[in-house]
Amino acid sequence: MGKKMIFYLDPDDRKWTMEDLGLSWDTIHLSMTRNHTIEGTFLMKDGEVYDSHEVANRCAVCLNPLAYHDDYDSHFCPDCDEWREETCSDSSCEYCLERPEKPSHCKEI
Repeated sequence: MGKKMIFYLDPDDRKWTMEDLGLSWDTIHLSMTRNHTIEGTFLMKDGEVYDSHEVANRCAVCLNPLAYHDDYDSHFCPDCDEWREETCSDSSCEYCLERPEKPSHCKEI
């Protein structure tokens, strides 16, 4: 994939300096000259960084963690109140047969 560059986003209303953060141009230059490589797919939400295997356990809509319901053998998003797995095509499936339309309609979550 080649070399990576570090980008620092600088909002217009910034009220701090690099020194406030304990940084200087020398430390940035040193970090750029080291041969550490970080590659992959990452998700950042609310100041937290998650790697690709953690992204699979998050809602594709709101990015919050998914939950699992044992009775219906399915993952769902508590915040969106939606199932994140489709029901199967088996008309006699014990898990999908009586699954409510929304996870909040379950007797117990």
